[in-house]
Amino acid sequence: MRGDGEDDPDKLELQQYRKRVRSVSALFLRGSYNAVEEIEKLGFTYVVDENENGDEIGEERSARPITADQISLVSYLESTVSPDEHWLSLWRSETSLDETPFSLWCRYFRAGNTQLKNLLLFGLDRVPTDRGLLAQLAFLHGFLFMPKELLARYEHACDQENDPQRFRALAQEFGETADSFGYDALTALRERYTADPAKTAVIDMLFAEMAEEGISF
Repeated sequence: MRGDGEDDPDKLELQQYRKRVRSVSALFLRGSYNAVEEIEKLGFTYVVDENENGDEIGEERSARPITADQISLVSYLESTVSPDEHWLSLWRSETSLDETPFSLWCRYFRAGNTQLKNLLLFGLDRVPTDRGLLAQLAFLHGFLFMPKELLARYEHACDQENDPQRFRALAQEFGETADSFGYDALTALRERYTADPAKTAVIDMLFAEMAEEGISF
């Protein structure tokens, strides 16, 4: 007879599932640059689904800050104070920790928290090409619709980035993000950089690779 339920197959399966859900949340919070590939490695199939997971939402609602930094960061997210370097540094530090409560932070994404948006934009004002913050802004966009602002931030990042490899990564991520709401970002970038042969070459290479793989944005 099982006394504590630890050997219950159903319970073990649920625990493993929740662990993978937290891992997926971590990818977005950290701004993973190959999120789809990493999601599939975790055993999920990446699909767009409008149905929300009740267990996941329940975990987010019940999550509570524990450490002093978590309590402080929650106080910012639930306030109306302006973002600054302190809050940005705290956000970066907290969301990069393995032991951070991802369900807690995902709650603020799901709520479309404007303080979180302001913080991400504050960071991008200082480092426009920060792909981690751009990925987090794109994740927030799924709950707080802001296509014009998101497009403008990605375009500005592409304008500022002159390293070919980093520009390639930005352009590819821009295309994947904008495709979620029907915007052809790569075509727009090609038109934007007609006077920039280096960036045009990178974009044409992305189009060629997409054609070989049968992908369209």
